[in-house]
Amino acid sequence: MTILRLFLSLLAGLFLSGCTFFFDVQDSVQPDPVPDAGQRRIIFAEVDRITQSLKLVGTPEVSEVGPNEAQSGPENWTVCSRTGAAPDQRYLTFFLKGDKVVTWRQAVINDRCETRSFSSFDRAR
Repeated sequence: MTILRLFLSLLAGLFLSGCTFFFDVQDSVQPDPVPDAGQRRIIFAEVDRITQSLKLVGTPEVSEVGPNEAQSGPENWTVCSRTGAAPDQRYLTFFLKGDKVVTWRQAVINDRCETRSFSSFDRAR
């Protein structure tokens, strides 16, 4: 009888431990591919609209789509925008999912916006 209880307890513990014991959850997540040319046009238009609404000083510029260096969210891709001139230059990071800007913030060092190449919004589209 004690052996049966021990066996049932171990069996219940095994079932309650979940599937992650056997499988890595990240393996089942579909990769987010780099946005294509059509998606980039939509993204740059949205980034331009957001940047213009902030009414920052200077002509805004945008970087190409790049990896999420900071890994500060589930999004794999980012676009950086900059305005102004040194030493008052400001960088913004936009986090992307497909052709959508999911969220944005003022850039942090880990975003590595300063290392990207920038062009005007007209040239980026």
